[in-house]
This record gives sequence, C-alpha cells and structure tokens, in this order.
Amino acid sequence: MSFEYFIAAKYLFKGKRHGFVSLISSISILGIAVGVMALIVVLAVMSGFDRELKSKIVGVQPHVILEQYGGISNVEEARNQIQALNIPEITSIAPFVTGQAIIRSDYGATGVAVKGLDPAYEPLDLFREHLARGNLEFSDLTIEEKPGKTKQMGRVLIGEGLAGKLRVTLGDMVYIISPAFDTDSLGDLKDAVKRAKNAPFVITGIFKVGMNDFDNGLALVNLKQAQNLYRLEDKVTGMSIRLKDVNQAAEIKRPIQDRFGTGFVVRTWMDLNRNFFSALKVEKTVMAILLSLIILVAAFNIVSTLIMVVMEKMRDVGIMRALGATKASIRKIFFLQGFFIGFVGVILGGISGLALAYHLNPVADFLEKYFGISVFPSDIYYFDKIPAEINLHDVAVIIGFALLMSLVAGVYPAHRAAQLVPVQALRYE
Repeated sequence: MSFEYFIAAKYLFKGKRHGFVSLISSISILGIAVGVMALIVVLAVMSGFDRELKSKIVGVQPHVILEQYGGISNVEEARNQIQALNIPEITSIAPFVTGQAIIRSDYGATGVAVKGLDPAYEPLDLFREHLARGNLEFSDLTIEEKPGKTKQMGRVLIGEGLAGKLRVTLGDMVYIISPAFDTDSLGDLKDAVKRAKNAPFVITGIFKVGMNDFDNGLALVNLKQAQNLYRLEDKVTGMSIRLKDVNQAAEIKRPIQDRFGTGFVVRTWMDLNRNFFSALKVEKTVMAILLSLIILVAAFNIVSTLIMVVMEKMRDVGIMRALGATKASIRKIFFLQGFFIGFVGVILGGISGLALAYHLNPVADFLEKYFGISVFPSDIYYFDKIPAEINLHDVAVIIGFALLMSLVAGVYPAHRAAQLVPVQALRYE
C-alpha cells in the first residue's frame, strides 16, 4: 500500500457530512452496547435464579426420598438396607414426616406444610445458616400449667414471613391443626372438624431462607410430634437421603429402587421439581433469543451507516482507486470500519452489563427508594433479593455473537464500495 493511499484512507471518513455519519455510527454503537448489556444482565439473573433455587430446594428437600404407600413402619430396617448398599456418596439417612396442616395464632391462621424431622440424623445446615432468631432445638418443652402439674409441649421452627402473617415471635404459642381424625367414622363435617388433631406448639426459632415458599409456608417440628399430629404411631412418611453431590441423585436412585423393589417409591429432588427447572431453562433460552434481536437490529444499523458512507465517499473511493488502491484494500477499509463500530459497542456493553449485573440490588433499592418503582417484589418472586451469577461462558458467547454480527454487517457495504469503478465515481465530480 503506497503512502498516498494511506493518507487517503486516513481521511476517507471525514467530510462535509461527517458529523451526521458520526451520529448514525454512535447510534449503532449504542444499539450494540444496549443489546450486549441486556443479554449479560438477563442471563446473569436467570443463572442466579437457577443457582439459588437449586441451593435452597436441595437444602430443604431431601436429595433422594424413599417412600412407601401408607408410610414406612420399620425405620431401622430401611436405614440398614440403604447402608448395606455401601454407596460412598450418601452422607445421611433420616426418617421424616410431612403433611399439610393449618397453623393458627390468636391473630390469624393460614395453611402450612409441616415437616417432622429427627435432628440426630437430619442435617440442618441451611436453617442454621439462615436462622434469624432463636435456636434449632426440637426437644419437647416442659411447661407448668398449675402448681405441681406439668405438660409436655412441642417446639416449632417457622419462617419469618409466616411469623409476620400470624403476628407472633419467639416464645409465643401457636396451634397446628392436621387433617388426622380420632375415629374412622367421620360423621358430618362439624364432627370431623371437632375431631381434627389440634396440637399446641411454642415458637423457639424463626428462620429466613430468602425463598418465599419456605419463609411463608413451612413449619419444622420434632419427628415424634409430627407422628402424633398425623396419628402415624411409629410410621414415618419416608426416608430422607442426602448426598455429597446432588447431581448424582439420579444414579443413586436406581440401586435403592432395586433394593426395595415394588411397593416402595424412590424419587430425587430433580423428579420433584422437574417441570419447574425445565420451565426455567426454556425461559432462559427464549429470553436470550429475544434479546439477541437487539444486537441484530444494531447490526442492521451498521449496514445502513456504512452504505451511507459508501454513497457519500464515492469521489474519495474513486481517488483512492486511481492512486492504485485495490478492490481488496477498499473492501478491507469498510469491513474494518464496521468491525470497529461493533467492537466499541461490545466493549461498552460488556463493561456496563457486568457492572450492572454486579450491582443489581443497589440499583433496585435506589429505584424503589427515590422513584417508588418496586423492581423485585418478594411477594411475587421466590427471593427477597435479585439473584445474579456471572457465567463467563455466557459472557463469551454474547461477546462473540455481537462481534460476529458486526463482521457480517460490514460484508455488503465493503463489497459495494470495492465494486465502484474509478471513472464512474469521478465522472460527476
């Protein structure tokens, strides 16, 4: 490339209408930046949702559940059979009782999922980590009703949202009403309601997991209290099996099912939440596709910008061709111009997207405080804060896609500029 050609290329994009072209180029850069930023933020939030939901769900729900219709009567035998499989991934085997109930205080009542557990076998790491007030003690309390007369009463651990609904705090008494009845013959509805098991409990712990379903609808009690509440005697609902790696649940499910055979049902946490996580995955894919259209629109802006430059700079291109510039050289100039616009947009969008993804909650708090805009209401979504996880693979794919679209956008304008004939370009100048 000659020195004269280099000088001509340097001033190719300057001229009378340079400001107008620069404005359109700036809009194209902004379009690329907005598209990249939106994709990074949305995919970070979707990845954060997936991570937080998974961690909270597997923290509360068993990784593998062994159940039998009517309940498991011989707990020790079931535990021994699972241990006999010698599966190193298994970290704990615990009996549990679960069921629906109504919990009421002096100020209100609501439906709740009751889980009875044995703290000697059941890990409580998630609740210990998110314990807002009180303790994780589940042994029965001895309360003196009258002088010389005592009564055993169960303890209950509830979520902060549920405590707010019932307007109760530590040390307050609540009543759990289960659908278990005193006799097999229910009679009319009024008699059935009277015979419903109604047990008093003292609140000794309040947790805040940060997931709306658990904070507003879960009550934890001692295993024996739950057995009495649902009139199961020595039976339990099932066996809770926890693993070192929750992703191995499907592989471990098979040998347990083979060991117990028909009459028993073995389910994993993935089986219990399959539809939910599948819907979340589909939603993430759809959002990525829809937001990619922003980048495509910005790429079309790059095409229109370069075409306008080609039309305006016909004389300059003709001069360069007359000075000895080849078609390939002209094509390279316009091709690199399109790539430069896309590159600047990608850099700006990547930086702003990462910055926003890392500071989503402060931004949401600012909008709510000064403008009254509730970006992430906890009563609608599952969490009290916006979860975000920056996935480097997602960021790399987004940046690569945006740069590719920028390269593709410059192909046609560069080809059109390269096809200009010097004589025709200079004829009317």
